[in-house]
Amino acid sequence: MTIAKTDSQRFFIISAGLIIFLACFYIFQIVKYTETSYFVGEKSELIKELKKETAQLELSVNKDRNLQNLEEKVLEQGFEKVKKLNYIFVSSNVAIAQK
Repeated sequence: MTIAKTDSQRFFIISAGLIIFLACFYIFQIVKYTETSYFVGEKSELIKELKKETAQLELSVNKDRNLQNLEEKVLEQGFEKVKKLNYIFVSSNVAIAQK
């Protein structure tokens, strides 16, 4: 015994099945597209954060290199470390009188 008795009934059953299948496939595509868009946005934010961190690390490395270069130049020039600092106090009257 068949479900559909006439050709028109078979056509409508097959059409309805095809419409339901295509609707389910369309919903599946929308879900996958949304999921992919979300992951792309998330990864782009992560990339921005990593680029920012990389720039900060490069700056830190450059500062350390400059400090090492400065220490090497100090040693080359033969400078000594300052142990005590003495200030000369000048009264303001003397400075004005010299001008």
